[in-house]
Formats: sequence, structure tokens, C-alpha cells
Amino acid sequence: MLISAKPDSKGKEAALYRSRQLTEFRWTPVGDIPVYTKATGKTKLPAGKPQLGMLYSSPEPTDKFLFENISFETFLAALANPDSALYHKDLDGQNNSWAFFGLVCNGLARYAFNIRRRFSTKRWPTVPGMRKIADDGAYTAEEIQLCDVLYAHGKGRSHVAMVTDVLRDETGVIRQIEVSEAVRPVCQRKQYDLDVFFEKYQLFALWRYDFIDDVPMPDPRQDALLRAGVPALPVIALDYGNKANYRTYEEVVISVFGDGEHEIAIYQADALLESCTICGTGRIIRHFDRGYYRAVHTATGEAVEFCVTEPRISHQVTDGKLTVQADPCDPESKILYMDFREVSRRGIGRVMRTQEQELCYNTCCSALAKLEELTEEEKETGVFTREIPADAANFKIYFENKYGVWTHTMIPL
Repeated sequence: MLISAKPDSKGKEAALYRSRQLTEFRWTPVGDIPVYTKATGKTKLPAGKPQLGMLYSSPEPTDKFLFENISFETFLAALANPDSALYHKDLDGQNNSWAFFGLVCNGLARYAFNIRRRFSTKRWPTVPGMRKIADDGAYTAEEIQLCDVLYAHGKGRSHVAMVTDVLRDETGVIRQIEVSEAVRPVCQRKQYDLDVFFEKYQLFALWRYDFIDDVPMPDPRQDALLRAGVPALPVIALDYGNKANYRTYEEVVISVFGDGEHEIAIYQADALLESCTICGTGRIIRHFDRGYYRAVHTATGEAVEFCVTEPRISHQVTDGKLTVQADPCDPESKILYMDFREVSRRGIGRVMRTQEQELCYNTCCSALAKLEELTEEEKETGVFTREIPADAANFKIYFENKYGVWTHTMIPL
């Protein structure tokens, strides 16, 4: 019998709990979800097949990163809706490359550590509080602690994983290391015998998070939602999930389910915009101006909420410096931070874009290059200046409102 390690602080206990939220999430898709794995190539998670582990995806084209841009509630609402973008949005022209929602490899560690900023794997060493303990494979099992990070970039590897258990036999000898990680197609947690562990992670350095003791337990309301799993089929639903952010050029798809006649009232704030009737299961598809909206099924009182956003941004480049003036155009939103993007060999040129998007979307840009924190004054005024990195191709600004983090489309430099 092997004995698990016990966390020696409340922060570690919280980080382990949060990681298990992602690896123990049980759910069943109500439609086919496009995914990719190295073993099977482009494939799908089939409708009706139970899954264990949170969905992996790199949804840079959609900005629908789980726990960064959208909440558990929004994601679960999308999972329950057979009309949702998760099942129907064609992201690369072939409908088999990206899931519309998801988290990338370092997303599991950042969620476990309650790090809200989206750092790329390449820039993982710049995460505040992240400290290297040992170079690639240059450590023993005894040096590994709970919540340590396994990090690799270069040498053909780019990945972040987390140590979530160190298992000893009755004499105290370490026999296994447990690793939790976000991998395609879902997050997983596995125990490895030491020889297998050191072979698998020989190109990974060992890192430690110095602020681990400050990690809080997750919101109990969100935790309860996750444990409950995918809700039942709703009467009314949104294609992006309830309490979602849309951009001004995106369609909002409101679906209603069930037999009979359905009256739907759409409000902006408290003002009624329109009322329409649908017979049987159907959809209402609209474009909306900036603002907060609510769609109500008048017979049952069930409702969905959403926001339509797009900031007003002007910028200029002078002597290698970028000056930005950004207005979120939404009094309930605030600016959080920005990042520069670098040119990438792989690009994302097959993403389906409107003409408006095409004007401000660089198709050969990496997911995330260099994050730039803003001062409180810069957040307040929306005006800031930064040195442009030599490899920067464009930039992106992040905002937040009550429904989560949202961004504008990328702007070329």
C-alpha cells in the first residue's frame, strides 16, 4: 500500500483541491466536439460518451479560455445547449481542429495557483513567484514537493504540468509521483513509477511557486456547479453560454427548446427591445449594439443574460514605443493589462473571419508573447506607453466586466 503526501499548508491544500476540480470533472457532451490528439489526429469527443477531465483546447481565435475569459457557469450552460458554439462553430474551415472553449496546458497550473493573468508557456519563467529549483531532470525524487511545477520549453517540448502527489511505501521510500496536467483532449491525473516518471519528464525542469501559501480555496458556488455536472436541457439558452460576452460583429443565437408556443422578450437594461413568438424548438439570431441584455421566456420566467462589447482604441508608434488610448465603451468594464504578440511559423490563418475582423487580425501571430502589466493610473485613464519588443507583430488589450475577461481583436504594429 502506498501512502500519499499530506499538504503542509492551507495554500497547498487549496491548490491541490483546485487541480482536482479540473481532473475529476465528469461530464457528457450533448453533441460532437472537435478535438485533436497526437495519437488519433483530428477527431471528436462524441455526443453521449461520458468524459473525465476538463476540456483542453487552445481557443485563441475565440478568446473563450476557461476560468480566464469565462466562468464555470457560462461553460456549463454551453455544454448543456445542443445549439451552442461548442458543438457548431466552425473555427478553421474544417470543424475539427479547435474546441470553441477550453484551457491550455499551463491553464491547469495557473488555475490551481489562482493566477488570473494568461501567461504563455514560453513566458512561464516570468510568472511572479515562479522559481526554478533544478534544471532538466537534475533532481531526485526526494527533492520533489507537492505542487511543484514541471516545465519544459524548447528541445521539442513546450509544456507545464503539476506534481499533485508523492507516494511512499510503508518504509517511507518514494515509489510513485503523481502528475496532473491539461493535455489533449481532457485534463488528466496519473501516477508514475519513478523510472517511468524520470524517463517521461527528463527534459522538464523543476519549478516552485513561492506564493503557494496564499492560494485560496475555490468559490464554493462555482465548485458546486462543477460537481453537479452538465445541467439538464434548458428552456432558453445562448450559443456562448449564459452570462457571456460577445463582440459587436458577432451574432447572438438565442435557442428555445420544447413543444408548443414560446414567447421571448428581449430587454436592454430594463427597456423592452422586442417580443417574438416561436413555435416548438427554434432560434432567434440577432446582432446587437454595445450593451447588456436579457432574454426572458415569458411563460416560465427563465432568462439568459449577455453583454455585447468592443472597445474604442487608438494608437501610435514613435521611436520604437507604442502609445495606446483605449476606452472600453462600457462603464462596467475596466482595463486589466495588455500583451505584445510575436510572429509565429504556424499562424492561425484558417480561422473564419468577417471582413471587419480581417482588417485587424494578424494571421501569423503567436498566441501570447509578452504580457505588460498596467499601473492603476493607466487603467483609470486607458492611456499608456510601452517599449515595443523587437519580435512583436501586434498587440492586444484585456478588459473585465461582470461576465469575465474580454478582449478586442489583435491590432498589427
